[in-house]
Amino acid sequence: MYTTLKRELLTEKLELVGRVSTKHVTLPVLQCVLIEAKENEVILKATNLEIGIEASCSATTEEVGTVAVPAQVLIQTIQYMKQPEVSLKLEGEVLVVEGNGSETSINTIPHDEFPGVPRLQNEGQAIQKNLFALGIKTVSFAASQSSIKPELGSVYISQQKEHSLTFVATDSFRLMEKTVAQKSLVLDEAIMIPQKNALELARVCDMEEGEARLLVNENQCALQFADGVYITSRLTSGSFPDYKQIIPKEYSTHTTLLKNDLQGAFKKTNIFLNKFLQVTLDVQSQAVAVSASSGEVGATTESVKAQTEGEELRLSFNQRYLTDPLSHMSDESVVMHFAGVGRPLVMNGVSDTTLRYLVMPMNK
Repeated sequence: MYTTLKRELLTEKLELVGRVSTKHVTLPVLQCVLIEAKENEVILKATNLEIGIEASCSATTEEVGTVAVPAQVLIQTIQYMKQPEVSLKLEGEVLVVEGNGSETSINTIPHDEFPGVPRLQNEGQAIQKNLFALGIKTVSFAASQSSIKPELGSVYISQQKEHSLTFVATDSFRLMEKTVAQKSLVLDEAIMIPQKNALELARVCDMEEGEARLLVNENQCALQFADGVYITSRLTSGSFPDYKQIIPKEYSTHTTLLKNDLQGAFKKTNIFLNKFLQVTLDVQSQAVAVSASSGEVGATTESVKAQTEGEELRLSFNQRYLTDPLSHMSDESVVMHFAGVGRPLVMNGVSDTTLRYLVMPMNK
């Protein structure tokens, strides 16, 4: 193999695919990027068996060939080169990376064991990639970090209304729902994407320019971009919880307050949280008293101005569960809808109907 290509372009594509590569005890080739040098292009591939990605670079190839090389070693090597062009040359089991006045030899790994990147055969549908990425990034923090229930560790994507997609994630203690516009897209069946894979899809959407297409089959989903970048993820099997059943139909209290005031109060109470991260909200007609107490540190109470309709009440929550959604709310004011003691709290921006967050109170 012997090929020459633009260093800047190669760096960009390596950074795109390289994050998928991972250390693997029994299959070391997974830490590699697969390089396929063809007549006028170089194709880069990486996979961790959960997600796979391909990208191509235009190149001048004198000798076609294929090689698997540790991704991070190659990425760092190319990053520190200053030459406008680099050459990749395979000599035996060593990849030689050359530039004007620079030469680096990198040991390779036999590429025969490199798993294929699944290719979906349907044409797919055009999507608004930035909004697709926004949906994933908005809800993914609420997914479970445990692998016991894979469906709770996934981002659930469904079409509940025409020309839109609804993204949901939950760990059974809290739930985030976000609806984004997707003109002309039809999603016949809801899909579940493992959270880490979904975030990688979102990252690639943010990095890529031009149009994108969404492809789905029974076990995989993929994004195909106009410049040839292709990324695919396995789908989670099973059933996502019927989450609409836990969303209260009626509320006893509605309170509206400034998001910045609430965040400021949480910064103070964060100093005094106990080991359960417990914060208490005392909802009154004109204010919400936010308090925390720790036997080791002390106690604090911060009063936040609010406008409340309905009953006054007092509930405790895991503070992290209350602060996490605030950064995803674009409105300056937040509305808290309380269904009563021991029942879920639902939060949303005062004018944003596309986002809804539910959190369960603590028992004590």
